[in-house]
Amino acid sequence: MNKIKFVTAIFGLFSLLTLSAFAHNKTTKSAAAGNVASSMVGTIIVVNKKDNTVSFVDIASKKIKFTRATGKGPHELALTNDGLWAVVTDYVGGNSLSVFDVKNAKKVRTIGLGSYPRPHGVLFLKDQRRVAVSSEGSDSVVIADIHSGQIEKAINTEQKGSHMVALPASSKRVYTTNMGSDSVSEMDIQSGKLLRKLATEKTPEAITINRDGTELWVGSNEDGLVTLYDLANGQKIDQWKGFGFPYRILLTKDEHYAVIPDYTNNTLDILDRVNQKKLHQIKFERGTTPKGVYFHPNDRNLFMSAYGKDKVFVIDILSGKVLFELPAGGGPDGIAFTPLTFE
Repeated sequence: MNKIKFVTAIFGLFSLLTLSAFAHNKTTKSAAAGNVASSMVGTIIVVNKKDNTVSFVDIASKKIKFTRATGKGPHELALTNDGLWAVVTDYVGGNSLSVFDVKNAKKVRTIGLGSYPRPHGVLFLKDQRRVAVSSEGSDSVVIADIHSGQIEKAINTEQKGSHMVALPASSKRVYTTNMGSDSVSEMDIQSGKLLRKLATEKTPEAITINRDGTELWVGSNEDGLVTLYDLANGQKIDQWKGFGFPYRILLTKDEHYAVIPDYTNNTLDILDRVNQKKLHQIKFERGTTPKGVYFHPNDRNLFMSAYGKDKVFVIDILSGKVLFELPAGGGPDGIAFTPLTFE
């Protein structure tokens, strides 16, 4: 065999092996995704904005187990780390928090927020007993104990349209996007003081922060931008363009990836934070209107509410594939996962 033929034969063999390995890897990934889909158990709790309810959806059977009433105009949902307690913000007309005992799928308390209307964003503090709630009607953040029903304090953002909240792992500080002032407010929870106001792109809504509180993500509706800020100096680290309405931003627990549902473009962008690139953009049919997002404990499967379809999509973020769908009520938005199941 001459030299050219020998090289050609070797190259052909290498190509064949490479293609075989690729096909095997692709098949293995698909099989793994299928196994995850078929073996996943637990319950999705999802807020139904149009119905003034929450649904408890069993993942294994793909059926709604219970539907429970909230206050009027529910929007967002927070869940304790153990999956036992859920809080819903009753934003439009409710002006309250609805507290649910998840184990018994029962609403146990309504916390009135008369002086702090239009509660919207909500997250649990580190003690898993108190929540930080943005009150858009009073431009403040309310700290409330969900078990006693008492409001501990309210911190003025000194800005307009304080809509969503973000907390680092320490929960010593809280951040709000201020849609009417094109800013983010940073507040100290213990002292109840406003620390600073950070200028952002126009009409900021979506917000999240990394665990150690050094990087802040903000989505701007008017400009269709997602910006990553360094909180040490308030400067931009990176920025992504081309969004229509970057509704929410959520980081995986290991902070390797960020997911961004786009309400008007009917897409879900998955960004690789570590390698500074876009991993996938999943395109959904018109009218899907992606909204709430929440990660499964495996940190790679995502639950996303599809407001226009009255469904929840279960998505593998590494492959960019929708694994399966779950039913919901009318206009699903805020969402969470608990490992609890019901008979």
